[in-house]
Amino acid sequence: MKRTLCLLAGLLTLSLLPASAADGATYPAKAPVLKYEVPAKWTTEVDPADGSISINSDDERVSINFGETEAEASMEVFKIMLPAMVEEFKDAKEVEAAKEHTSDGLTGYTATYTGTIEDSPVVIIMVLFKAGKDRSIIANFILDNPASLPKEQGEKFEAFMKSLKGVEK
Repeated sequence: MKRTLCLLAGLLTLSLLPASAADGATYPAKAPVLKYEVPAKWTTEVDPADGSISINSDDERVSINFGETEAEASMEVFKIMLPAMVEEFKDAKEVEAAKEHTSDGLTGYTATYTGTIEDSPVVIIMVLFKAGKDRSIIANFILDNPASLPKEQGEKFEAFMKSLKGVEK
């Protein structure tokens, strides 16, 4: 389990290489900050009220969520936001402390937690991406019971993470 957690947390620090996938997209719709490729058979739902997006694996074991906020990203802001970001997860425990991360045109702050949802163990990677003055992108990556995640879904998650890049300005 510890090896799985280290692998998942380390995905954010890897050099992100292009990956083939079914569907390329950007977020947010207006003035995009990031681009990514949605793996085949995964679903994407956009909330019409706020434009937030949820990307889910076909077996619902992986969930990736993006939302835009009017707060400018900084380590101080991220640390203030973290408690609220993890409060929905029972027994949330920090695995990797908040740190700044830059790769492929994206800069943000990341932290990794473990916890449970409906009595199932999860790994939660929280991210606050820089998006300019008075703007940032909140993201979370949730893996349900990563120790038993099917190999195919793990590979698709890795491909998604490798496809995640900053939009060239």
